[in-house]
Amino acid sequence: MKFKGRFLPSLLAAGCLAGAGAAQAGMITYDTWTSNENGSGNYIFTVNDNDAGYFNYSLTVDPWNAEALGLFVDFGSETTGGGSAMLTGANVALVGQDTSSNSCGTGCNLEGLSFPASFDGLWGLVFRLGEQGFDGIQTFSWQTSDFGLGLDDFGLVAIRAQQFCSEGTLDGNNDGCEGSDKSYSSDKPPVSVPEPGTLGLLGLGLLALAIRRKKAS
Repeated sequence: MKFKGRFLPSLLAAGCLAGAGAAQAGMITYDTWTSNENGSGNYIFTVNDNDAGYFNYSLTVDPWNAEALGLFVDFGSETTGGGSAMLTGANVALVGQDTSSNSCGTGCNLEGLSFPASFDGLWGLVFRLGEQGFDGIQTFSWQTSDFGLGLDDFGLVAIRAQQFCSEGTLDGNNDGCEGSDKSYSSDKPPVSVPEPGTLGLLGLGLLALAIRRKKAS
């Protein structure tokens, strides 16, 4: 079996582009928290940029020992520009951009929480999650525009939670769940890049097969 001269370069380009396209998206995960109160919630906060021009956020508490009420995101020296966030997602509202305020609305603030000296005191985004009081929501998922920023720009993240339980599972009725929590994560997580997708691997496999057959012909 013979291949025309233009076939191999085209196949090589297809395989490389498919793999590169899959590698462009990444994800960061914050799962280590510091609190100056009585322990911290089991927060897992992830952000990915799988959709061009958008950030996709997910905050879950697993095992469920606190119910989130507010989330604050620092972008270091970068800002969101105060433009529209194009926010989508149930039970989530954008209540601040490029602000030094530690408030995320009624009953929701970070007052008393000490931050690392490296934090410049400016929050790029502040989100209100749910309502004050027990809502029974363990996971929040939402999306905003990316403001021309990347995952590498994410810095410190802080969470204000309600119904904090020192032990056991949160159900809104446990005796140990009347407290609240204020925590931050300052260790900047590495951006994890997914492996090349199936299409990219298929393209590279076809390329190898084509080269082998051409050599044999």
